[in-house]
Amino acid sequence: MGFDELNKMIEDGMEGKNQSIPIGLPRLGKYANIRKDILTLIFSTTGAGKSAMIDTIIMSACNDYMKHPYEGKLKPDFQLFSMERSKLMRLAKWLSYIVFVNEGVEIQLPKMLGWWDEKLTKEEHLLIKKYEDYLNQILNDFVTIHEGAKTPNEIYRIMKDHFEENGEYGEETIKGKKHRLYLQNNPLTVVIPIWDHGNLTKTTKDLSNKKQTIDKLVEYAQGFRDLEKAAPIWVSQVNRAITGLTRAKDGEYELTLDDVKESSDIGDACDLAISIFNPLKFGQSSKTGYNPNDFLDTSNGANYFRSAQILKSSYGADDLRIPLAFNGFCGQFKELEKRKDLSDEQYRERVRSVLSKEFFLNN
Repeated sequence: MGFDELNKMIEDGMEGKNQSIPIGLPRLGKYANIRKDILTLIFSTTGAGKSAMIDTIIMSACNDYMKHPYEGKLKPDFQLFSMERSKLMRLAKWLSYIVFVNEGVEIQLPKMLGWWDEKLTKEEHLLIKKYEDYLNQILNDFVTIHEGAKTPNEIYRIMKDHFEENGEYGEETIKGKKHRLYLQNNPLTVVIPIWDHGNLTKTTKDLSNKKQTIDKLVEYAQGFRDLEKAAPIWVSQVNRAITGLTRAKDGEYELTLDDVKESSDIGDACDLAISIFNPLKFGQSSKTGYNPNDFLDTSNGANYFRSAQILKSSYGADDLRIPLAFNGFCGQFKELEKRKDLSDEQYRERVRSVLSKEFFLNN
């Protein structure tokens, strides 16, 4: 490989052939849309919305493929290792998300499942049933959920079986040296293994502590990226000790790659690292220009503000912060405008629309 191959890629890009799969967040997606050969790390403190970010990415990518089909479009193939949340709980959350953004009706998961004294109405149940085919299409065509904590070798075997079903392994000789290769049956499919979250990977007799276990899975994730051209996403918790530190910089609490729990290998291995930050948790302001306190619903304590920060980008800009509105009941993120682009009156209107949840509905 040399200049000719690189130039071909450049010319393909000029013709719009180097696609990506949208994550539903346009400004963040400029750097973080799903592409083959990219290993992404998403991390945050407890409750900041790591799994919600994954749900937003999955729902947005599937919806985009279903609603805007065209010949040659990249198709997502999510292999979701939901190690923290059961499959049924995940599906219930997705239904809550789908019904709300499309119908504007808020059906919280506890009400949907009959945990509250206030039970689901027949009208609400009909709305849920309305999206049965939609959810089944997501599961049949785009997403496979593997629930429960698993060992690195269990994950490796599941993924290798999947790759073998959808492609073929072989060898090529370059300058007299043999190299393994993998050819997909459909090169327009992007396989996206997601570990939510990676810290819950199970230990084994041979991998007896968490660091060894996580490091082995990171090794496998790199392999899936490099050989099978997958687009792995690793979700991680930060070290609990961080919440006890007073670590402010320019008025905002800063997460770093060193905060990723139990192993630094994923920070070194990833091509892209994104932190999700909840400034109100630490009593901090936001470098995005927004006042997080404005997005706190004082009637119930709901907090609708987060920010995303790109801490590492091997192929683009880093140290970028993007303000996000967070609809926690259904696990939905939506980008806010740049603060400098809003007048004070427009800013107040944006705060109002977020607190009323109007901002989160499909237009």
